[in-house]
Amino acid sequence: MPIQIQCTSVVIRNDALERVMSDGASAFEELAPNVMSYADEMLSQASFMSPVDAERFAKSLELHGLSRHAEQADFVIVDSHDRSVHPPCDWLVLFEYEQRLIATMEGNDSRTVIAPQRNGAYDPDSIKHYTAEEIAEQFEFVERKGDIDTYRHKETGQCVYHARSTETADEIFRRAFDVVWQYRREPGRPALDSDDAEKLTQSISDLQSLSAKYPDSAKAPLALGMAWFAVGKIDQARKQLQRSAEIDPEDTIVLKELGSVCLEQQDFPAAVKVAQRAVAICPDDSDLLGNLAVSQLLAVQTIDATGTIRYALKLSPEDPVNQSIARIIDQVVAGKRPQPATLQEMMQRSPQKKPSFFARLFNRIVSV
Repeated sequence: MPIQIQCTSVVIRNDALERVMSDGASAFEELAPNVMSYADEMLSQASFMSPVDAERFAKSLELHGLSRHAEQADFVIVDSHDRSVHPPCDWLVLFEYEQRLIATMEGNDSRTVIAPQRNGAYDPDSIKHYTAEEIAEQFEFVERKGDIDTYRHKETGQCVYHARSTETADEIFRRAFDVVWQYRREPGRPALDSDDAEKLTQSISDLQSLSAKYPDSAKAPLALGMAWFAVGKIDQARKQLQRSAEIDPEDTIVLKELGSVCLEQQDFPAAVKVAQRAVAICPDDSDLLGNLAVSQLLAVQTIDATGTIRYALKLSPEDPVNQSIARIIDQVVAGKRPQPATLQEMMQRSPQKKPSFFARLFNRIVSV
């Protein structure tokens, strides 16, 4: 019997389900992701409001051993809006009946249509179709609650709703990064305790998946580096931040984070090199110059540190952080305080009332 197609549908041959599922096509109910899933004796289908959700279901079918290669497709994705079939196949027939899009197998003579139960007459206009370009041009995003995205038409103010259960890569990153930023570790401070570190577990897992899936993106390894640093996994943090810096060598935020890790490892020559790279990108950035001066001081390059911080203060004379760094450097040069061996020692001995001022020096919100 033919079946109705709605929105974006994944249509599967039942003989393929018989081949890969231990309980045959009857096991489709176990695979079916929602109530908009049903089958006849030849085909099974699942409908989705979002093509992203349809694609996710399609990938799960591939993991079960079903193929969607054009030459031997076990299943296809049908877009009811433009009636496209991906990949093209010769076994699926589409036709319209009472304003509904119907699918059936080639050679099936049945005219009894299987469709979802509805109250009242079928309204073909109850679901509107918009392309991504139309959404971007005509609508503005309002909010996402649960599985529902809300958009507002820019001219009429009418709201439209888009249901989907799958998060986009950007949404996964932002959610994970929000947690990483909430528990970020300030330079010179101890790692998170076990309870707080546990709260980063899911974010680290999500970021690792994104990093593997998008190996050319610098954002995931940056966030991973920050997360590993927060939980005290310094070697992993440095590895991820170095990877991020290799992908995007002009990002001074990455270099700031990498410099913090180098300081924590007391690899001061490396910290100086990283800070110099950042300054080479933005030579008149007083924050980056302050970073460099701190690294030079800890690397016992006091003459260079003095020159660097003097130039930073020339650019921003009222910067309180760099004023504090300058005082520390002057005291070390004058022999009024010992040469600090670590960033922690430098912070503890700082005359500042708020020893965490180094957090402002090395950290700033990452724009993603």
